[in-house]
Amino acid sequence: MNGDEMIDRPVYLEQILPFVGKSIIKILVGVRRSGKSTLLGQIKDHLMASGVPESSIITMNLESAQFSHIADAKTLQSYVYEHCAKSGKTYAFFDEIQEVDGWEKALRSFMVDYDIDMYVTGSNAHLLSGELATHITGRYVQIPVYPFSFEEYVRALKKEKEDIDIRNAFADYLDLGGFPFQYDLGFQHDPSLKYLTDIYGTILLKDVVQRNAIRNANQLERILDYALEQVGHTLSAKNISDYLKSDRRSISVDTVYGYLRAAENACLLYKVQREDAIGKRLLRFNEKYYAVDQGLRRARGFSNASAIDQILENIVFIELLRRGYQVSIGKVGDREIDFIAERSGEREYYQVAYLLAEKSTVDREFSVLEALPDNYPKYVLSLNDFQPSRNGIQGINLIDWLLDI
Repeated sequence: MNGDEMIDRPVYLEQILPFVGKSIIKILVGVRRSGKSTLLGQIKDHLMASGVPESSIITMNLESAQFSHIADAKTLQSYVYEHCAKSGKTYAFFDEIQEVDGWEKALRSFMVDYDIDMYVTGSNAHLLSGELATHITGRYVQIPVYPFSFEEYVRALKKEKEDIDIRNAFADYLDLGGFPFQYDLGFQHDPSLKYLTDIYGTILLKDVVQRNAIRNANQLERILDYALEQVGHTLSAKNISDYLKSDRRSISVDTVYGYLRAAENACLLYKVQREDAIGKRLLRFNEKYYAVDQGLRRARGFSNASAIDQILENIVFIELLRRGYQVSIGKVGDREIDFIAERSGEREYYQVAYLLAEKSTVDREFSVLEALPDNYPKYVLSLNDFQPSRNGIQGINLIDWLLDI
């Protein structure tokens, strides 16, 4: 059974389907093994179910040995020329397009030369940041793809088990994250952890070390371990440089930044900037980093349960991205708002806490939001069964929020 193929992902399909058949390139970008190839398969199934003949479809996984000879725009152009439909529209699926040098130029030529509908995946966050991206400016839509949300995880789990306990399911999700292949493994703990370890190693080797020609892989690994351990904590390249120096390993701040950028490009880490929440200006220091999925942190030997405050923040941050928000961290004087989320000109504020057990904790989480002078929605997310609310600030159970209930 190919597990993630069995799990519909309507949040992505709803973004893609309006562009089906249109002369706009659909580009799915996300960390390796987040389900991009599966989405391509689901789109292909949708096309065939709506009457598109298989002879009009080109499917290429550019990491496969079958296509190892296609390494540049010219060979890609030749292959597509040979396999294009002789009449009617051609539908082309290019999986892991970054393996082809100059791919943007090739895709632009296809738009000019053929009646073609293109779908592309890549494992590089800055797939379209190079000079060649100008070849397809205005002719593409980019859709970020993440591992399973908790809502998707629960739907997958329900295919395996008739009765599930939501809190136990959340404890497992908090521990091992949401990479879709866990479904194939029946959500068994040890095989899933082994799989996550293998995923991390592949991302590190293929998408960070090889793609960036990094020579000191051991040093890179130590830096990324430090960043994963510290998710949700203020971090700077100088912190890491000083940490390594204390271990008698010298590294420049510029090199640390380079390694962190490489991990961001691989969609492994996300950097979040701080914002003066009242003055609404970005602050250029002390960013935070979050992991694309908390399971990768677990795969590196860190306990997610003992760092639950950090991991809950990580889960909320990725969920906000998944819901299409731009996210920053807020500063109000010397206090911090966990997340400012903006979308379509509107903003929302979020505080994330494990439990609101003490009055002092409630005061801390709510008072910083009360200090804001605007009327945008403000939320405090926690695992409390009973959620306090005050002065228009709404307390919400974090699990309910993830399940959108």
